[in-house]
Amino acid sequence: MNVLDLLKKNVVMIPVIASVIVGTFTGVRYIVSLTETINKNKAEITTINDTHLLNFKTYIGQLNTNQNELLLMIEKDKGNRIVADEKIKRMEEKIKQMEMDFKHFLIQKSQ
Repeated sequence: MNVLDLLKKNVVMIPVIASVIVGTFTGVRYIVSLTETINKNKAEITTINDTHLLNFKTYIGQLNTNQNELLLMIEKDKGNRIVADEKIKRMEEKIKQMEMDFKHFLIQKSQ
C-alpha cells in the first residue's frame, strides 16, 4: 500500500516526469539528427566545391591554351605579312626596272 499511497500523492508529478523524459529524448534525437544532416551537407558541399574547382581549373587551362594558340597565330600572321611585304617590294622594284628597261628599249628603237 505504501506504493499506492505514493502514487496518489504524486499523481500530478508522474505526467510531468514522463513529459520531461520524453522531451529530453526528443531534444537529443533532434540534435543528433541535425548534427548528422550538417555533417552530410558538409561532405556534399566539399564534393561540390572540389568538382567546381576542378571544372574551373580545366576551364582556365583551356582558356590559356586558346590564348596561346591565338598569340601563335598572330605571330605567324605577322611573319607572313613581313615576308609578303618583302616580296611585294621586290616585285615593285622588278616592275620599275622593267618599265625603265622598256623605256630605254623604246628610246633606242626610235633613234
